[in-house]
Amino acid sequence: MLKLIKQYRFYLILLLFLLIPLLSIDTVNRSPRDYRTYDRIALAVTTPFEIAIHWTLDSIFGIYKNYLSLWNTRRENIALIDENRKLVNTILNLRELEQENIRFRDLLQFKETYKVNTVLARIIAKDVSSEFRTLRINRGHESGIEPNMAVINSEGVVGRILRVSENTADVVSILDPLSAIDSYILRSRVRGIVEGLTDTLCQLKFALRVDDIQPGDILLSSGLGGNFPKGVPVGTVIKVTRKSYGITQKVEVKPGVDFSKVEEVLVVTHADSAPVHSQLVEPAQKSIQKNAPGKP
Repeated sequence: MLKLIKQYRFYLILLLFLLIPLLSIDTVNRSPRDYRTYDRIALAVTTPFEIAIHWTLDSIFGIYKNYLSLWNTRRENIALIDENRKLVNTILNLRELEQENIRFRDLLQFKETYKVNTVLARIIAKDVSSEFRTLRINRGHESGIEPNMAVINSEGVVGRILRVSENTADVVSILDPLSAIDSYILRSRVRGIVEGLTDTLCQLKFALRVDDIQPGDILLSSGLGGNFPKGVPVGTVIKVTRKSYGITQKVEVKPGVDFSKVEEVLVVTHADSAPVHSQLVEPAQKSIQKNAPGKP
């Protein structure tokens, strides 16, 4: 008997798998109170298989569903990250445009303060050498730019045009020793020549030792020579050194322009000798005197 079962076990197993579904279907169609003996036997035999198959199918379906869910979530995350990156770039661009508009508005207000004809230009390069302190702008002969024209912005004097090509021009800043701007002190009307001293400071030359100069004094362009409008802020006196001998005194000046942040400038193509507007100078004078060293 065992030999026959072993010999035909494949067919017996196949028959069993065929009978089990048939018996299950027949049993399902009956009410539990109508179950016969072989129905109960069929249920006892098939129930573990049905549970195992049901659990396996549920597990496979659950894994597949979770995989699809994770895949969709990953795709959504990638899309959200990309959208967030675009929004961040848009916000940065809008902030840059806002700052640019503020600078242009300040330049426009500054231009309207003086009787000047100007050309708006952008800084496209800066000289990083220690010997020259120059800037390059994106305007040249085609825009009517010529050597020795004054260059200013809303903070004050930037420098003057040194060399000009068709579409660019080099600006020697007031920090360069080659720069020389005839200036006067707003408070005491003392005059001198502002020249470059270091990468961040200028000096007021030819100031007599007896001249009334104090830290916090504001220097304005005198307008002599016709290049710079009269009354444009040049800088602020930060240190005065008087020796017991000699006829001059050493005066250090901080430029009104922050050259580390300058981006746009105005090239003065024509200027009239007009006094500076009081609304421009007085607030600056009060602010500087309030923060000047040694001032209460």
